[in-house]
Amino acid sequence: MRVTLLGTMGWMPREGRETTCLACRDGDALLIFDAGTGLRRLLEPAHAALLVNDPEVHLFLTHYHLDHVCGLAYLPGVLPNRRVTIHAPAAGITGIDPEAAVAGLLRRPYNPRDWEELSDLRVAALAPGANEIAGHIVNVRAQKHSDVSVAFRLDDSFVMATDTQADPETAEFSAGVDLLLHEAWYDAAARQTIEMPAGLPPGFAAHSEAGSVARLAAAADVGRLVFIHLNPAYDETYYASMAASARASFPRTEVYADGEAVDTRRRV
Repeated sequence: MRVTLLGTMGWMPREGRETTCLACRDGDALLIFDAGTGLRRLLEPAHAALLVNDPEVHLFLTHYHLDHVCGLAYLPGVLPNRRVTIHAPAAGITGIDPEAAVAGLLRRPYNPRDWEELSDLRVAALAPGANEIAGHIVNVRAQKHSDVSVAFRLDDSFVMATDTQADPETAEFSAGVDLLLHEAWYDAAARQTIEMPAGLPPGFAAHSEAGSVARLAAAADVGRLVFIHLNPAYDETYYASMAASARASFPRTEVYADGEAVDTRRRV
């Protein structure tokens, strides 16, 4: 299985990087994780293979912050006339009914049509723990963020953990997985971090420091670590330096460009 990085930025897109969206194709199913602005990349010829033969589409939401759900409004244009199941955390996890949450995003005056008119879309609630979907086991766990987010584990292939503090329980959740896709919002030791404008660092508390994430990856004995949900306050030089610093704790750490596909098979 290969995970295509359609969007690797958090908060807001910047040149070359869209907000969070990952996709993988397995047989007759297309699995999409988060619906940031990166969802629009499915229209690019480079990713046409993900849509051949009209796959069954499952879209998984980690939470409802706008940078992760704005792409829901793109669905009629990106996936026209396709049935899409939107899997969102159950009310028992977030305190919010998932269909009510999605309907609240896709309604007038914020969307040209109300949720009730979008007959190709449906919402399914994700329970904590194991969920069997499209022939896979999707494990779900709640994370510590400014609003509750969830991490996903797809079989033993990969874990996606974004919009979260660096949580030791993530290591247990990710144990032995081939690929860990984890947010890395900042490098605590970097000069640019230390010199950040005063209004931004308080928000860092809801996110993850790169070195801490690398140590989690080492504790979990994952195959590889790929940083996602990068901080748009920084640039490509910063991201590369952040990954290089993290390799001191976990050598198999990478940052990839949007559009790249990452093989989930473990590499030693």
